[in-house]
Amino acid sequence: MLLQELLGIDEEVYFVEESYIAQRTIERTIDYLNGVRRFAEEGLVRLLRVREGEHTLGLLLFNPANDEVPVDFWSVFTGAFAGTRSKKAFEALADSILTSNLPEKDIEISSESWRDAVNEYYSLMLVNRNLCAACAARPQSYGSVFSESRIQRVAEIFGILQKKGLSPEGRLLEVCCGNGMSTLALYRLGLDPLAIEINKCAVCQGLEQGVLNPQKTVIMDATALSRYFEQGSFDAVMGFMLGLVYEFNKELWTGIMREAVSVANEGALMLFTVSSRPEIEILAEALFRAGVKGEIVDNTDSDGTYDQWFFVGRKQKA
Repeated sequence: MLLQELLGIDEEVYFVEESYIAQRTIERTIDYLNGVRRFAEEGLVRLLRVREGEHTLGLLLFNPANDEVPVDFWSVFTGAFAGTRSKKAFEALADSILTSNLPEKDIEISSESWRDAVNEYYSLMLVNRNLCAACAARPQSYGSVFSESRIQRVAEIFGILQKKGLSPEGRLLEVCCGNGMSTLALYRLGLDPLAIEINKCAVCQGLEQGVLNPQKTVIMDATALSRYFEQGSFDAVMGFMLGLVYEFNKELWTGIMREAVSVANEGALMLFTVSSRPEIEILAEALFRAGVKGEIVDNTDSDGTYDQWFFVGRKQKA
């Protein structure tokens, strides 16, 4: 596991918060650390500190094996992904604890490496069936789930973009990635997106098949991107075969478009594909209103199934 490699430890690690999304509010973290502070004042705590510069990214608390838990492990606390108020509360608690109880190790890593390690942890917890009670899903073969023609279809779109001088670069976000069918095409093109999807089973399938990168995959609702990412976080935002987009549910999809634009950098590439013209017109209208300049592209073929229409453009200066 990346986290153990970065910290140079062999014991198991467990995050206090039960999901990546919970890392935004860190209610358990603050509650637990208030309790840890009392023990720390007596010098009874074994700690590791993870930092970037002077900012504490994480604290690890050692838990020795006992009758109930037969192995040693480290509890992991972090405020790195929390909102401003919660992050400040975490750092204040961490400073207080570290003043009383010096850490065994003080490890400096980049916030990006820390994020990758946290993402991987929750991905592995998911694929190992630790986040879903009584999972009844059975693994399927790669060939029964993933289609090479579908993957090639996405690759062809990027050939069209290249001719238009619109190749993506920098920090990439893929929304509604599903099981990673389109993400695999991006990987093969040398791109390294952060892929998000709300459907746990779909993500689990992609992780199980080794398609999705566990360090770059997050269970997240695309209608709430701005709650978890700052403005200008990404240089490109993409989504493939979104939908189905209808008049009765268009508020959902227009909301996702607004959120996608809100976390995109000025000049960011915006690319979304669907299967029909009415669907792409709904998305395009929402993107235009959100400040994106672009065009609808007719990408129909004889199969008439995947990525038949797409919108491509760039976010304009506000």
